[in-house]
Amino acid sequence: MKSGATRVDVIVIGAGVSGLAAARQLVDDEWSVTVLEARDRIGGRVWSNRAWSGLALDMGAGWIEGDEDNPITEIAEREGIETVVYDDDSEYLYKSDGTEVEDDEWDAQAARFERVMREVDALRKQRKRDGQPDLALQSAIDQVLARHPMTPEQRQAFDYDVTREIESDYAADSTELSTYYWDFGDGFDGEDRVFPGGYDQIPKALAKGVDVRLGHVVRKVERSDEGVRVTTGQGVFEADYAIVAVPLGVLKKGAIEFVPALPGRKRAAIERLGMGVLNRVYLRFPRIFWERDAHGFAVIPRRRDEWTEYVNFAPFVRQPVLLCFNSGKYAREVEKLTDEQTVAAMMQTLRGVFGQDIPSPTAHLITRWSMDPFAYGSYSYMSVGATPEDIEALASPVDDVLFFAGEATESEYAASVHGAILAGRRAADEIDEADEED
Repeated sequence: MKSGATRVDVIVIGAGVSGLAAARQLVDDEWSVTVLEARDRIGGRVWSNRAWSGLALDMGAGWIEGDEDNPITEIAEREGIETVVYDDDSEYLYKSDGTEVEDDEWDAQAARFERVMREVDALRKQRKRDGQPDLALQSAIDQVLARHPMTPEQRQAFDYDVTREIESDYAADSTELSTYYWDFGDGFDGEDRVFPGGYDQIPKALAKGVDVRLGHVVRKVERSDEGVRVTTGQGVFEADYAIVAVPLGVLKKGAIEFVPALPGRKRAAIERLGMGVLNRVYLRFPRIFWERDAHGFAVIPRRRDEWTEYVNFAPFVRQPVLLCFNSGKYAREVEKLTDEQTVAAMMQTLRGVFGQDIPSPTAHLITRWSMDPFAYGSYSYMSVGATPEDIEALASPVDDVLFFAGEATESEYAASVHGAILAGRRAADEIDEADEED
């Protein structure tokens, strides 16, 4: 290796929760570690915005998804971080004209959706047995729907269910998701929980005592028999090992040069796996005009995907704040709007449901994750043609000096914060194993 560089045992590229989890474990095992982070903050896609005095509003990850045996629950309990159960049973569903969908109608709608998706699963299994190629999930759904004629209103409700139950969870349209593997992976049991004081308390806990260098944009990663050399805009760092813990979107953009180039199998995996988009719009109002005690509500839109899902933050932050999600291609469309146009579009839906006399918002916060140069999206998904072997290829070490973390490398729990933490810990274990074999 060349001289004049800062030298440590391990360089971690990216101070999101995955990189920090890896660094935390290595530091606890007495490795010398430096974490290089492009942003002026830690956390990556875990970002709590405190622009509204007294509030911590999560702009990326927002929930502990299943609190039983979850590593995030473990960290929160150890650090004394407050969490509150999010009750998705305390939600309302409206049609776009403001009519509330009653329980019996909602139950019938849910039953139709479940019946169709069971048949989609049967179709998937049949196609696999026959050795047929993967296809978009929406194409499989359309094949099943051809056998189940619906009224226009029923189809509108069904499309809403696809958005709510699938597209919002996977941050991608059903036309982008793999029929074979869209729901690949596992989850934790238990309640979903939010952080009234901000999700960023988790990365802050992981970063205690860790050498994190902010504002260090990594441009090049070189590997050799002597280790790894990492070039940033603020200097050069050398180490025996490096962990690449940047989002899949950054790898897909080719924002980091690898010398020599990454193996072909890994490059193919990066290309095939999808990077989804789930954006948030927060509006603060002078008063509550929706159901005060409900944790959320949803709207069956006239146009599919459009302003469907809302979270009532008043029970958590004691202020009249609403959050709305947009996902997939529609989220990318909304990103092109100005803030004023985005707020106006959301308000058009809200006024259609709650009436024209509801107040205008006094403030807004808007994310545009696909435009973020240090993420290029929200989290990974299984796109058409991608397989679990691609996740394994993305996660696999290169030459026992270059290791990979991040939610997209976690085969069982991808697209989640807990998956990111587990991936970081796995990468740290791999370095321990590689060092023992040296």
